[in-house]
Amino acid sequence: MLRFENYQEHEKHLPSEGKFIIAQFDKESIVIYQAFKDTIADFAVKNQYFGGDDYDFNRMTWLKPSFLWMMYYSRWAKKENQENVLAIRISRKGFDEILSYAVMSTFYKNIYGTNEAWERQLSDTEIQLQWEPYHDLFGNKTDRKAVKIGLKGEMLQKYNDKWILEIQNITPYVEEQQQLITTNQLNKLKLPIERAYAPNDLTILTKIDATTISL
Repeated sequence: MLRFENYQEHEKHLPSEGKFIIAQFDKESIVIYQAFKDTIADFAVKNQYFGGDDYDFNRMTWLKPSFLWMMYYSRWAKKENQENVLAIRISRKGFDEILSYAVMSTFYKNIYGTNEAWERQLSDTEIQLQWEPYHDLFGNKTDRKAVKIGLKGEMLQKYNDKWILEIQNITPYVEEQQQLITTNQLNKLKLPIERAYAPNDLTILTKIDATTISL
């Protein structure tokens, strides 16, 4: 599923600062990451959708398009209940629909006008979006921001039933790359090819307070 490049090439093509959806994508699909405990991950890989006794559709689940942000968040698959990193390829059409319905998890006056208007939208939405500090290969905070997107309710079910194209457990690859970092073999490191993503409807970027992308 994943296509790779070295770290220098990876950084060369990404903006040094700003709010961007950093991801691997092509014309039809985009890769996002999630991390789970063994039972949930095993079911997802076997069935190519989420379910089973331990998966809770009543909770919000968070999608992370940026590989390095997922590594920081999951501590390279060492955080409890996040020992399995899944690469999930979903349709761009579905991902853009998710973005179009997203409500920021914190108040942005330039988007919502008043705190009351934002609170009403937040209480009604099934999709929340947050910008988080992007951390580099060594876990250092940068001036770049990465996005994470929370889904629940009918939108989570739609994501699971209609938009997932492929699920792969990439934990062995994650562990290999972390070992290369630990042993200072950065010349051998391979990261997913990622660029700044733009939805087909560029007005969505304004709605989520993303930095404008020049195409």
